[in-house]
Amino acid sequence: MSVSGVNREVSRGTLRVQLMGDNAELRATAKAALAALGDPPLEIEETSLGAQSSAGAPDVLMVMLAGNEEQGLRCLQSQAGQNPRPVMFALVQTRSAGLMKRALRAGADELLFLPLDAGDATRALLKISEARWRLDRRDGGVVCSFVSVVGGVGTTTLVANLGLALRQTQKRVAMIDLDLQTGGLAVALGIEPEVTILPLVRLDRKLDSLQLESALSKHESGLYLLAAPKRIEEAELVSDVTVGTVIDLMRQLFDYVIIDCGDHIDENAVAAWERSEHLFYVLEQSITSARCAWRFLDLFERLGLTSLQPRFLLNRHRSAHPITDKQIESTLGRELYARIPADEHALERAEVTAKYLWQVAPASALAQSLEELARRIAPSAPAAEPEQEIGIFARLRSAFAVRT
Repeated sequence: MSVSGVNREVSRGTLRVQLMGDNAELRATAKAALAALGDPPLEIEETSLGAQSSAGAPDVLMVMLAGNEEQGLRCLQSQAGQNPRPVMFALVQTRSAGLMKRALRAGADELLFLPLDAGDATRALLKISEARWRLDRRDGGVVCSFVSVVGGVGTTTLVANLGLALRQTQKRVAMIDLDLQTGGLAVALGIEPEVTILPLVRLDRKLDSLQLESALSKHESGLYLLAAPKRIEEAELVSDVTVGTVIDLMRQLFDYVIIDCGDHIDENAVAAWERSEHLFYVLEQSITSARCAWRFLDLFERLGLTSLQPRFLLNRHRSAHPITDKQIESTLGRELYARIPADEHALERAEVTAKYLWQVAPASALAQSLEELARRIAPSAPAAEPEQEIGIFARLRSAFAVRT
């Protein structure tokens, strides 16, 4: 085992990289290629497959799939279950479509090919460095956004119950309903809000915590909701400027801010994503849902939000469904972050009795899976400095201009 780079007091912007592989010659070549990059600065530790880092958890784990591929895949799988876990690269020597799919399914976030190309490695590592730098500039609670571009997959019900799951940990939780025309989050929570986001839109001065708190509705569990406007046409009055300001302030007051972005992508949704630590895309076991997830990925990549990567939640999962979760992962080329089991009976009991899930079925598989998802969400988070507001269509025009 050897360590190269800076000393233990890692300077700002330095990424700790653990390079893991059993082929000493390939490992040395890859290490030299990484050390020559210069930007971002790296602290590189090389180890054999499965060995623990002597410097603590790395920021980036690079597992070489060269020779002993099965053990390398097992290393990826074991690290994928860690919390927190490093960003994981699979370094592939054989350009095999089958091996690449297996690496992604094992938990790899990125694929690079051996011998390492300087441009590909720099691009991938800079993306991680930029994301970490943005997080370092923030403080406050964790912001999680949920979206799906196809309706009927249960996004709002999932969001409401995740908020309730987080409340089981006695954390301060607030929710924002950005599905502005539907306004279903209040219904899912069983709240009749007296006030909504609308008074915050009409302010003629800077938003402060007292004004924000006056617009929140409290659920019996102790979480708070910033509800959508009561009238459909009032949704047009809510701007991305208001949304950004509200999120920046709410994260100072709460441990978790959970946002339902609905199934309509606009400037408000993008403003929420820019301020989120987690972006979850919700889908179900259907061809339509998987196809729409591809359309979302295409749009997301063109928006250029390099500090954020969407994660996929499979809602209403049934193990006996003809469209399996493995088929969906293969179609997306992405690993599912979580599978939320179908449990219409528990949800119906909650609705009929006007109670929430943990009052009627706290030991159900659905409640337990939501609690597990709540535990996987990072325990600390950041408040982004105000960024220049750019509309979604302006972003797309800029993206096309760069490409052409």
